[in-house]
Amino acid sequence: MSDDLPIDSEALARAEAALAALSKDYLSWAEADLVALRRALADRDWDGLHRIAHNTKGQAATFGYPLVSILAGRLCFLILTHGQPEPEQWRQAQALVDGIGRVLVGSLTGDGGEAGQQLLAELS
Repeated sequence: MSDDLPIDSEALARAEAALAALSKDYLSWAEADLVALRRALADRDWDGLHRIAHNTKGQAATFGYPLVSILAGRLCFLILTHGQPEPEQWRQAQALVDGIGRVLVGSLTGDGGEAGQQLLAELS
């Protein structure tokens, strides 16, 4: 006896359609998150920066922007490994937030192609 439940193809189609509809709005949400990330940087709000980056990391790959997820994940890691940031950590955080902005402005979906790979290399 199998624990697998039959897949309701109509329900799956409805879910995919709903996700596609939400995907159309993702860039406006992501741009609002970018503004919030920049504000947290300007305010030197390390905890707020982490909260926004964590949310961004979780949403971005779902909506076709895995590069944003990678960069936001790197930002989360930076924040979690530096309780009291020094100027160098703020500089690194700024570079990662700027990178997220470049991905969004360039609409670098998927792996971002050559531009995306170059960006990742620059921020390594």
